[in-house]
Amino acid sequence: MAVFTSASNTGATEMDLISSIVQEELVYSAKLRPTIKDVSAMASKGIKTIDLPRFDTHFSNPAAQNPDGATATTPQTLDFAVDTITLDEWRTLPYEIPDRVSRQSMISLEAELAKAAGKTMGRYIDEDIIAQLRLASASAPDHRIQLTGTGNVLITLSDVTEARRLLNEANVAEDDRFLLISPVQEKTILDLDNFRNADQYGSDSSRVSGEIGQLYGFRVIVHNALADAEAIAYQRDAVAMAVQQEVRFETRRANLNLQKTEYAFSMGWGVSVLEQGVKQVLLNATGT
Repeated sequence: MAVFTSASNTGATEMDLISSIVQEELVYSAKLRPTIKDVSAMASKGIKTIDLPRFDTHFSNPAAQNPDGATATTPQTLDFAVDTITLDEWRTLPYEIPDRVSRQSMISLEAELAKAAGKTMGRYIDEDIIAQLRLASASAPDHRIQLTGTGNVLITLSDVTEARRLLNEANVAEDDRFLLISPVQEKTILDLDNFRNADQYGSDSSRVSGEIGQLYGFRVIVHNALADAEAIAYQRDAVAMAVQQEVRFETRRANLNLQKTEYAFSMGWGVSVLEQGVKQVLLNATGT
């Protein structure tokens, strides 16, 4: 959920209105933030990166105890690795409204531009997340597969079960799995056997924006930032995001000779793929 701070010579009522409009639009447009790991609590003041340690190796099977009571079993060791989130996405969306233009407009330009600003910021956040989700592991098992539907463009049930197999073999948790699809894939998904529409499961409060249903344990989300012949299967811990500064809204009167009001929305965050992309599967027309 976005949190707003502001500095202004504008009336409190207008400030509240604009903030609520941007917040509502940002939550709606940034569909994917609720579907990934959020470590914003670690993004305190004064830091530029966040290190998330993990095991790079795992224990092998337990060794048999030696019956002589004297020979020690060989100890096992684990290696640590670190995934780093760099807090380098600092974005500002400034704009201005001349008094004359605002006064002579039949609509509330302040409200409409605030809505457009929230939508633009939300879409940019999602595109940043999708860029990390595309970094599916190319190591064995290969987490990039070719769509098998018509012309290697449309998704099939076999594609979904193959993505599920790859995640299962990588020991990825079965809860909080998502299948991100393009609008072109939506009709195909809706026509597939075993698809459950969103109004047939769960509560409304548990859904995320764009979610249309479930398929083989995946919550299906439609997003138009994907390529037409593209889908991504992933688990929540595939990508992590840390927001160091939530959306900040500021406005001020410009030089009185100009007779206009300036507005700006700014935000700072970082996002990174985790565990070399083993918790996601990229499906597209080429399998690369």
